[in-house]
Amino acid sequence: MTQAASEESKNELGAAPKLPEHGALMLRLLPFAFAFAACAPHLTDAERQLQLDRSIHAIDPNAEPAAPRDAPADGRLEFNTEYWLGTEKDEAALIASFGQQIQALQREAKDKHQAATVLRGFHAKSHGCVLGELKLDASRPERTRFGVFAQTFTSWPVIVRYSNGVGWAQADDELDARGMAVKLLGVPGTKYLTDETATQDFLMTNSPTPVGKDAVEFMEFARANANGRAAGIGFLLGHLRSGNALLRTGTIASTVNETYWTGGPLHLGAHQAVKISATPCAGQKKREPSKEGPDYLAADLTNAAKEGFCFTLRAQFQKDPIEMPIENSSIIWDETESVPVALGNLVVPAQALMDKAQCDALVFHPWHSIAAHKPMGNHNRARLVVYSASQSIRPHGKEPVAP
Repeated sequence: MTQAASEESKNELGAAPKLPEHGALMLRLLPFAFAFAACAPHLTDAERQLQLDRSIHAIDPNAEPAAPRDAPADGRLEFNTEYWLGTEKDEAALIASFGQQIQALQREAKDKHQAATVLRGFHAKSHGCVLGELKLDASRPERTRFGVFAQTFTSWPVIVRYSNGVGWAQADDELDARGMAVKLLGVPGTKYLTDETATQDFLMTNSPTPVGKDAVEFMEFARANANGRAAGIGFLLGHLRSGNALLRTGTIASTVNETYWTGGPLHLGAHQAVKISATPCAGQKKREPSKEGPDYLAADLTNAAKEGFCFTLRAQFQKDPIEMPIENSSIIWDETESVPVALGNLVVPAQALMDKAQCDALVFHPWHSIAAHKPMGNHNRARLVVYSASQSIRPHGKEPVAP
C-alpha cells in the first residue's frame, strides 16, 4: 500500500474527528429519525430512499455509534439499542457475573471431559483454519461502504476458523451449533480491545439467531447444556420460541455447505443496524462426504481445502425496529422482507489446513472491531465480558500478522 493510500485508509477507518455541537446533536438524532422513518406508513418509497441517501452523506464514516439508552417508559422499540436487562447499571452488574460463570463452566468442562488444558467457553473444538481473501464486490450498494467495506478498499486477507459450538470436544454427529469465524487482517483504526490492534472479526453460526431471547437466557442454556444433552433439551422444551436456534443443531454433512449468520446485529456505520451472513458461493458444488468417525467434519474440511471453496459475505439491513428488533435475539429477521445484499466473496484457494495448534491458539472475539462495525444489543454487550473472561484463563497466541 502506498503512503497516500495508507493515509487515506487511516482517514477512512481511524478515530472520528471532533464534530461541532450541532453536528454531534444531528448524529444523536439520526437513529431516532430512522426509527420514525421505519414506522411511518405515510412515507412513500421515494421519500424513504431520500432520507436514506441524506443520512449516508451526513454521517461521518468513523463516528462512534450512540450508546444504548434506558428503555422508554412506553416500551416502544427504536432503532438504537435500549437497555433490555434494566438500567445501564443493572445490566453491567448482571453481565459482570456472567464472566465468572463462564470461567466456572470452563473449569468444570476441563475436569469432566479430561482435557489437557482449559478450553474456550464456546466453540472449543475446531475443525480447522484456512487462509483466504475477502474480495469486495465492486457493485456493492453505497449504504454498505463503511468500515472495512468502504470505498477505499477492494480486498482483505482473512483467516477463517470452523468449529462446533459447545465448550468441549465431542463427536461431530452430536447435536450442536457450527461456527464460522472470520478474521480480517491488517485493518487500521481504533479498536475496542487492545489485544489485537489490526484485525476485524465477524463471528457466525449456522443459525440466524443465538439461543435465547437475551443474554440471561443464553447463559441459562450454557449452564443447562454443560449438564448434558438431556438438560439442553429440557431448556429447549421450556423456551420453545427463544430456543429456536437449537432446532438447527442437528448433524451436518460439511461445514462448507452451511449458511452462517452473526446472530446478534452490529452497526454498519453509526446509523445502520445489520446482520452479516456467509453463504456458499453460487454454483459451488455441494459436498456429500462420509460421516464416519468422530471428526468427520475436519476430514471433510481438509479435503475441501485441497480443492478450494468460496463464501459470499452479505449484509441484511434492519428495516423495522419492531419486526427486526435489536434487543430480542429470538426473532429472526425475515430475509424476504429485507433481502441480504452481497458485500463480496470470501475466496479460499487450494491449500492445506493451518497447523492445528496455531489454529486453536487464535482468538476470535466479536469486539475485535472498529466503530463502524460495533456490536449491538445485550447479547453482544454480554459477549464482551464473557469472551474476554473465557480468553483470560485459556492458553492462546498473539495477534496474527497480515501476510
